[in-house]
Amino acid sequence: MNKFFKEKNNNMLRFRSLLPLILALVATFLVSCGGPSAKIPTTYSPEKIQAIQAFAAPVEAARERMSELQSYIQAENWVETGSLIHGPLGSLRRDIRYLAEELLPKDQKQAKTLAQELFQDLEQIDTAAKARNYGEAVSRYRNAINDFDAFLDLIPKSGETT
Repeated sequence: MNKFFKEKNNNMLRFRSLLPLILALVATFLVSCGGPSAKIPTTYSPEKIQAIQAFAAPVEAARERMSELQSYIQAENWVETGSLIHGPLGSLRRDIRYLAEELLPKDQKQAKTLAQELFQDLEQIDTAAKARNYGEAVSRYRNAINDFDAFLDLIPKSGETT
């Protein structure tokens, strides 16, 4: 009789050690078969466009200040060129990153690439200003404007739902 209890006790211990493994497998299976998967949006809702417009406002204001940067470069006012880049345009990187994150997934990659190119252009304008290199500053300014405008072209306007 003692042998019977030992054998039953050993079987129970083996079952207890397998129980967590079985429960983990069942839980994994249930989670993987769970509810509907999230769909990636393909159009902008009016609410999303409104939110994007709020993020776009400081970026568009920074774009308007680019003509000021151009005038400083043309006047070879290198101190003000650097001051504008580091001052009023200093938060542009953050603002553009927030704005790019709000775009549809199909536009995010291109927006992030254009933003990176814009920031490289601004950094090179700053480097050219420190070196007092007019030709390089003008060239990089043109690139920055092209990148900035291409980025802004990705931003949906109110009334647009593409």
